[in-house]
Amino acid sequence: MSAANDIVQSNRTWLRRSGESPSRLKVVGDVPPDLANSIDENGSLVTVDPADWIVCFVPGLRRQWWHRFVHHRHKHVFAMRPTSTGSWLLVEPWWTRMMVTILPPADAVRFLRWGAMGDILRVREAVPGKASQLRGWSNCAVLSAFLLGRSSWAWTPHGLYRQLLREKSTRPADVQQLLVDQFTEVVSHYSSNALSVGADQLSLPLRELLITIGRNLLGTMMTPSLLEVCYTAILEADRYPDATRAYAQHGPKPAIAVLAKILAKAKHAGEIDLADCEAGARQFLGMLHGNIHLEAVLQLGDIPTLSEIDLRARTTVKAFLDGAVPCEMAPIVARALTA
Repeated sequence: MSAANDIVQSNRTWLRRSGESPSRLKVVGDVPPDLANSIDENGSLVTVDPADWIVCFVPGLRRQWWHRFVHHRHKHVFAMRPTSTGSWLLVEPWWTRMMVTILPPADAVRFLRWGAMGDILRVREAVPGKASQLRGWSNCAVLSAFLLGRSSWAWTPHGLYRQLLREKSTRPADVQQLLVDQFTEVVSHYSSNALSVGADQLSLPLRELLITIGRNLLGTMMTPSLLEVCYTAILEADRYPDATRAYAQHGPKPAIAVLAKILAKAKHAGEIDLADCEAGARQFLGMLHGNIHLEAVLQLGDIPTLSEIDLRARTTVKAFLDGAVPCEMAPIVARALTA
C-alpha cells in the first residue's frame, strides 16, 4: 500500500462529473476537457473528507535570537497525522523549506514527545478552506494555519494556538492516548485479517488448519509496518505502557484465543491430548515465531520469504502435534506429517 493510499481516504466521488457539457466549460490552455469535467464543487480533481491533524506547539530545540519575543513554550508549530499502517505524515515548516515526509512510528514518537513539552491539539482541517496565499511572510504559524485552511492573522505559534483553542471542535491531545488509538487500529486490522478463517477451512483436518493459521499469522507478523509498530511498542514500554498493552491486547491475545478454541475442539474430538488448551495455544504461538520474529523486529536479518514462512509453519505444526497427540495416535500422525 502506498503512502498516498495510507493517508488519503477518498470519498469515491470520482464517479461524479460536472453536469456541464465539456464544450461549455472554461479551461486553461490545452487542459483536456475530461479533466475539466472531473473537478468537484471545490475545483479539485479529487474529493477528500476533512481529516484531523495533530498540531504541536513546541519550545525550541536550539536557542534562536527571536525566542525572547515569543511564548516560552510555543516557539514553533508543526502538524502530524497518523496513517492506517502505523506511520505518520509530518508537515514541518522550516526556515529554508517545508519538510513533508512519512515517519515510521518510532521516529514519530520523538516528534510527539517534543510536542508534549508544549501543547498538542487535535484540529479538524477545513475543506475547501478559508485561508489565503496573500498573507505575506510565511513563518511556521502562517503556513500551519494555511495547511489547516484557517483564515488567520496570527503571526506567532502562540497566537495560532489561542485561535484554534477557541474553536469548539478543537481538543487537547495526549501522546499516550494517540499511540493507544493508533496501535489499536493498526494491530486490530492486521490481526483480524490473519485470523479470519472461512467455514471451508474450519472443516480441514487439524494439521492443515494449524498450518494455514500459522502461515497467516507468521506472514502478518513479518509485515514491515507491523514490525515497526512492535519495535515502537517495545521501545516505549516504560514511557507509554498503555500503548504497549494495547499492542499486546489486540495482537497476541486474539491469536491465542482463536488457537485455544481450535485446540479445544480438537481435544473434544479426541485428536489431541492437552490439559490446558490456552497454554497449548501460547506454546504453539511461541514455537511459531521463536527468534525469527525478534530478529525481524531488531532488523538482524532478512525478512523470510513466503516459502520459508510456509516451511516454518509446517515444521512448527509437526513439532507441536508430535507432543500433543494421544500416545496411541502418535505413529499415525507422524506418518501423516512426513508423507
